[in-house]
Amino acid sequence: MADAAAGAPRATLLAAALLCALTVPGCTGSPQPPVPPASATTTAAPHASAHGAGQNQGGAATADGGLNATDIGWIQLMIAMDDQAHHILRLARGRTADKGLLDWADDTAEGHRAELGTQRALLAKAGIPDDNPHAGHEMPGMVSARELRALETARGSRFDRLLRSALGEHLKQKRMLATSVRKADADPEVKRVALSVGTSASDAQRRMPAAPGE
Repeated sequence: MADAAAGAPRATLLAAALLCALTVPGCTGSPQPPVPPASATTTAAPHASAHGAGQNQGGAATADGGLNATDIGWIQLMIAMDDQAHHILRLARGRTADKGLLDWADDTAEGHRAELGTQRALLAKAGIPDDNPHAGHEMPGMVSARELRALETARGSRFDRLLRSALGEHLKQKRMLATSVRKADADPEVKRVALSVGTSASDAQRRMPAAPGE
């Protein structure tokens, strides 16, 4: 849903070699992939054990089970997306008169809160700082600063329309990224979290109340 200012360049973001060759268009910056601490970057040996085994190509899983660039990039992107979506969902209370939409927003916000805890725990376990390298970027699945201001000031049916649009795109992007990271050479625990993220996003999409008249 991000819409950059007229004439502004729209760069392509490669989020920490995220999902191998998957690029994320719409980001207004080009951050370098974060580097895990030394304890989490041991290069996979040719005959690595089954735990974390894989070819050491394009961010392959590490021999000691540490997170690779794909894992870290996906987690950080999910945190940025979920943190913004959680804020937007919490805006529904006091701004929508649609009881069904409010109940859905409350439930979905709680799910995002739980996911954020899981994602941040993965970073903490690997000793990766919980910062936000995507601050200020405009990416699919996230709203622009202008759109966020509109959500924060809208009421009634206009808020409902903006909420459905923002969360519809957000959940669609989450499903795509979750599916992609599960196909990548990612850490097994990250893949398990991605499966849960994709399932919950699909469920939230299915349960989102339709707009009146649809």
